Amino acid sequence: MSSPIYLSAEHVQKCYGKTVALRDASLELYQGEILALLGPNGAGKTTLIKILATLLMKDAGQVTIFGYDLDKHPKEIRHLFGYVGQDTERSAYARLNTVENLHFFGTLRGMTAAQIDAQIEKLATYFDFHDSLHKQFTQLSGGQKQTVVIMRALLHDPPLVYLDEPTKGLDPIVAKKIRTFLKHFVQQEQKSLLLTSHVLSEVDELADRVALIHQGTIPLFGTPDELKASIGATESIEIERDALPAATRAKIEQLPLVLFTMERNSHWVAFGVHDAMEGAEAIIRIIREDNVHPRFRHHTVSLEDAFVHHIGELSERFEQ
Repeated sequence: MSSPIYLSAEHVQKCYGKTVALRDASLELYQGEILALLGPNGAGKTTLIKILATLLMKDAGQVTIFGYDLDKHPKEIRHLFGYVGQDTERSAYARLNTVENLHFFGTLRGMTAAQIDAQIEKLATYFDFHDSLHKQFTQLSGGQKQTVVIMRALLHDPPLVYLDEPTKGLDPIVAKKIRTFLKHFVQQEQKSLLLTSHVLSEVDELADRVALIHQGTIPLFGTPDELKASIGATESIEIERDALPAATRAKIEQLPLVLFTMERNSHWVAFGVHDAMEGAEAIIRIIREDNVHPRFRHHTVSLEDAFVHHIGELSERFEQ
């Protein structure tokens, strides 16, 4: 990409005792892009983002943010990013309203009252949040609380924002609203956003690029479309594994239309094809000839398929 690199992390490692959280993680984040870390629970997403947010010390590796070394200049770096973690309920003062909370945290950032008011007005307009500005934090819904936390992260107008599972546990409509805002915000303001998620639809909708993270490493980057295209098929016909005899499976795998076979999990075998109709017809013909009656289903190739294709079967699943 031709845009400036805002963040560069090389060979980052982190252990908790004998548990390896990050084995060798590297990534780059450019101006004006949303980069999503996609991986199942326990893959190292939260550990990496906490290191980049100066909340955890890394054991090894090199991190540079806007030219500052993470180990040597943490104070300078903290002024350049906003952070949203997974602790929404503990992220604000419960008895203060939204405006009071934002004024408190803005003051800690060294902002003047006028600067804070201007940013509150701007963000409240973005989020359509004016009606909730004077509600006590405890009186807000889960989605509204998360919105306040995001507003707080953006209050000092940072060029870089970290979001760790920003829509986790939220109503789908509220989550969609937050994603729409974030996409618009990054495009309009030319900010950079590093997002952790294991929700496929969220990553597919938001991310300009995706980093697949697995067991503390990041082996693959690409746009969502590039990662899905790298599989070599656009559609998948899945057949119930236990009801599919080995001989029938072998016949299906020999079909010219079948580009690959993937063990999605212990229950289903996926056969990759380019045309769902032609592929299904050819597979059903073999199933009928062999007089077997498994369940089968179809889906369009997804980011999860890309993850499994490049990394292997997952012990934990993604959310759709």
